[in-house]
Amino acid sequence: MTVVAQEANRGLANSIISAVTALTDQYGSVIVVEDDLLLQPSALLWFQGALEKYSSSEQVMHVGGYQYSVPEFESQRSGSFQRFTTSWGWATWKRAWKHFDAQATGWEELDSDPLLERSFNAGGTFPFADMLRKQMRGGLDSWAIRWWWSVFKADGLAVMPPKSLVTNIGFDSSATHNSVGSAKALLSGPRPAVWDKPGPPDLPGAVELVPFAEQAFRRGLLRTNAMRNHKIKKGLAALGMRRFQT
Repeated sequence: MTVVAQEANRGLANSIISAVTALTDQYGSVIVVEDDLLLQPSALLWFQGALEKYSSSEQVMHVGGYQYSVPEFESQRSGSFQRFTTSWGWATWKRAWKHFDAQATGWEELDSDPLLERSFNAGGTFPFADMLRKQMRGGLDSWAIRWWWSVFKADGLAVMPPKSLVTNIGFDSSATHNSVGSAKALLSGPRPAVWDKPGPPDLPGAVELVPFAEQAFRRGLLRTNAMRNHKIKKGLAALGMRRFQT
């Protein structure tokens, strides 16, 4: 049985961790939807179907509902597996969540191993490593970056839809993890295509990474401008702008 957990994102990472732990302990799996997300009509069917299909597939640790702008996926009916996790509408199992490591054991290795850092950054396309450093040094309150580290260290995979089943409407200046206010929407990349077909996307059969799909997805991550914007913020921090400093 799956329960939908709805949490306001107000920096209370520990409350989300506790809720997911309690619900997976009680029900075996959970779907997590925050209060600034809009779901497509078939989103819950996607989550439920994936939770059932991959319930015993140990390598599948995460079901994502959000997808980035990936033109190569937009004509496809089936989802794909990726080395990535998303926080905008997701699901997991007790068997996977037991790997969650709040202490992010070994995170210091990112400072001395450039190949590890690049791999954790999804092939250098998303600034995860600095997010984890900021988290562990007290500058961020995020369960999501520690979850990705946990999945990454366990060599886990996420199943993601070809087009987004989730729309995030929480981009105003009050958003918890928004350091640039209303300008965030302007700095972000193209909006993702939204799933608009009857019923949910098809779930992939074999649990495997397909090189074409992984490469296309990473090009989509680059289109978000997350890495570019991260470098800009680091530059502003170096110039003394405290709001961008860890």
